[in-house]
Amino acid sequence: MRIAILDDEPMALELLQEALGFYRLPDGSSPICTAFSSSPELLRRLKRETFDLIILDWQVSEISGLQMLLWIKEHLKPEPPVIMLTSRTAEHDVVKALNAGADEYISKPFRQAELLARLNNVLRQRQTETGRADGVVTFGNIRFDIQEARVYVADVPVALTLREFNLALLLFKNQGRPLSRSYLYEHLWTRDEVLSSRTLDTHIYRIRNKLKLTSEHGWVLTTVYGYGYRLEALDPGATVEP
Repeated sequence: MRIAILDDEPMALELLQEALGFYRLPDGSSPICTAFSSSPELLRRLKRETFDLIILDWQVSEISGLQMLLWIKEHLKPEPPVIMLTSRTAEHDVVKALNAGADEYISKPFRQAELLARLNNVLRQRQTETGRADGVVTFGNIRFDIQEARVYVADVPVALTLREFNLALLLFKNQGRPLSRSYLYEHLWTRDEVLSSRTLDTHIYRIRNKLKLTSEHGWVLTTVYGYGYRLEALDPGATVEP
């Protein structure tokens, strides 16, 4: 999981990164946090990188946290969840941010336990929307058995390597959302592995062919030039079945 943090106070960024280091994902790992002290720099990165969650301070220079929130809601589809973490505590500010689309609003100075609990609530809600983290998840004619790491197309088992399985599942859980190349590498390869520029492309090619991710079968797995890849369902029925 990748989290972007925006705050122009170095101490606040350090404290927030330290607190998030205590958060544990289902696999026991911590999220990868990228800190930004400049809102224009965060904006540039959002145009070419993928983040699973964004934490914004309202009172930053140049582009305010609220303006960043409005941009995210307008331009990132589907948009990642956004948490506002700010010293602005007036009721009208809270209402304004929530009405603009913030998933949570936390006041500074934050309490670590509360921050992690609210983060967990946001991620749990998104997990409910996109399907279960374990068990069996179905997307149209394609079924993933998470525990067995097996996939079926129209009830016919398809042989995938574990990395191909994880790549396919990641794409299906993020249907319609462009995923950057660096995001995919971070999720599927360790930092110690030596990768060629064609490694990801080869894996994409294999799962496209093995799972029949083509328009005649109701799917489109496309290259987003200069960014990464996006999987889309042409069949309106190709959604997650809980």
